[in-house]
Amino acid sequence: MVCVASLTFAMMFACVKLLGAGYSPFQVLLMRYGFGLALSMPLLWRAGPALWQTDRPFSHLIRAGYGLASTFAMFYAVTRMPIATVTAISFAMPLFLTVLSVPLLGESVGWRRALAAIVGFCGVLVIVNPGGDLNLIALVALVGAFFYAMAVVSIRQLSRHEPANRIFFLYALANILVTGVAMPWVWVTPSLDDWLLFLLIGALGAAAQYAFLIAYRNAPAMVLAPFDYSQILFALGIGYFAWAETPAPQSFVGGGIVIASGLFIWWRERRLTRQATNSPQ
Repeated sequence: MVCVASLTFAMMFACVKLLGAGYSPFQVLLMRYGFGLALSMPLLWRAGPALWQTDRPFSHLIRAGYGLASTFAMFYAVTRMPIATVTAISFAMPLFLTVLSVPLLGESVGWRRALAAIVGFCGVLVIVNPGGDLNLIALVALVGAFFYAMAVVSIRQLSRHEPANRIFFLYALANILVTGVAMPWVWVTPSLDDWLLFLLIGALGAAAQYAFLIAYRNAPAMVLAPFDYSQILFALGIGYFAWAETPAPQSFVGGGIVIASGLFIWWRERRLTRQATNSPQ
């Protein structure tokens, strides 16, 4: 199910890229969350008023802001550079999360994981190429990865008090409201083909989130985490066959470093979890 979710996310990026730069990221986000929420409502309506009744509206607003900033940056970048490169940069998220979990979540990070995060960021720098022609679009994608990590931190904090369906619903609703405000200035009336693409973006996004939900409900995160990296393989395949995209050599090198660092952090966390479980009480 994680691989299915990774495939659908890569397909969603491809649909965004097909729309090109002809639409503002605000309009693409409105369609993504509008159609996605509409298609998800048959699964959500059973919760009734509890779906939107919360005593932590400010926390939900912060989480929505981080998620909106992340998706905006990724959608902007994917229309202007190879899908696989954007996907590789997005895997900087676990590296940011490793660093942010110390001050924001009170989690301890050993020197090995800290060093792996530093090496991973070096891999990101290889992709961005600051020593040559600085890739500003790659920097936008990197900012998206940072806000993605901040969104995950917010979800972890909210999950201690709020159910998953409420977090999902209020997040989508907040994004619809915020992006809807911008429509008088950025709206472009889509063609019939583009309406279908917008609908497909919403359906793929909702399907990916649902697949992740099923996967993480039935297996530990430590088991599933490595399968997230299948997304870069799907992105490479789609980018190559649809647009003949071949990322620059430094993107492969940097992406490999980022993925290797992320996998080491996953392996180290899994090992520490096993040691904590097996240690005598």
